[in-house]
Amino acid sequence: MPPWPFSTAELTAGLRRYFAEPALQVKSLTEQPLAAFGRESAAVVEKRVRGLQVEYAVGPNTMTVDCVVKEPRGVTRVGLASASAREIGIYRALASQLPMATPALVAADPGGGWLVLEAIQADPTSREWAAEDYRRAVKLLVELHERFWGLADDLAAFQWLARPLTRDYGIHVYAAAFALGKLARDEWPPLITNSASILGTLGQIISQADRVVQPLRAAPFTLLHGDFWAGNLLCDEDGDTIALDWQLSSIGPGVLDLLVFVTTSRWDLADLGSGLPAPEAELVELYRGEIARCLGVMWSDEEWAELWDCALMWRFMQETLSWLGGVSREVFAARALAFEDIWLKPVLAAAARRLAPVFAA
Repeated sequence: MPPWPFSTAELTAGLRRYFAEPALQVKSLTEQPLAAFGRESAAVVEKRVRGLQVEYAVGPNTMTVDCVVKEPRGVTRVGLASASAREIGIYRALASQLPMATPALVAADPGGGWLVLEAIQADPTSREWAAEDYRRAVKLLVELHERFWGLADDLAAFQWLARPLTRDYGIHVYAAAFALGKLARDEWPPLITNSASILGTLGQIISQADRVVQPLRAAPFTLLHGDFWAGNLLCDEDGDTIALDWQLSSIGPGVLDLLVFVTTSRWDLADLGSGLPAPEAELVELYRGEIARCLGVMWSDEEWAELWDCALMWRFMQETLSWLGGVSREVFAARALAFEDIWLKPVLAAAARRLAPVFAA
């Protein structure tokens, strides 16, 4: 097994603060299978998450505590705060103000190289969610957005929060252009690169990024989780929801979180050949209705359709293009149909509605 990224002294200091036991001593560290915490998945492996059981002593008593060790992969983009800095910031500065629980932070590297969190058993797993679980999650998302609605200036005090539509905007557009150029040079995946029309449309989305983000910037900003979906929401023994993985937390319009919730959940279920237990349209209408009820904010169907189209195009630029540039061909081949259905076709359709065509079909 690879060595732990922290020293025994660093972990001991964190556990002493966590348990408020200044005499605590760490006796042994044992790696645990992540399945024990309901977190075994390819996504977890990619994020470098490991299970850990710590044996420790306080006076004559010896006890154990289960933890999760995360080693985020540096910065998400050159020039941005590290993913771990955002997650650590949420746990230390904003957790008490959130409408949902978060894992307790036991210890963290000041440089953002690793975090040690309390382990939480998942119940149920994301693939066992029923329609009511999805509805409950949307209502929880509304609670998060309501609490920070219109507070972009206040949230700006937290420099580690991402600002993809404002301060960090140019970095994301440059990264999207670089990623699309790489796909063209590599002539892969053929689903995109074999079509001059598709390449041209994706290029136009990037070149007209200012038009894409204009409706998003005009919407009220709030605190975004950034990766809010079934796999990052657990239920503890008391039935309370715990939100994990705040590495993409940012400031922006709530529609972006809702889009991620729907598309990521669909992506997770795609290989099972099943759709969402609750229809996408129902979840969207639930979000709009709850925002109207809580905040009195309403969009016409035309305004919402434009927001959704622009959110699709922006998210494709912000995350999906870079994923395409780095994913292995084997992994993509296994998910090509899902990618086309969940991302490519909707994004091309959104561009056709909102941007002028570049090439004739």
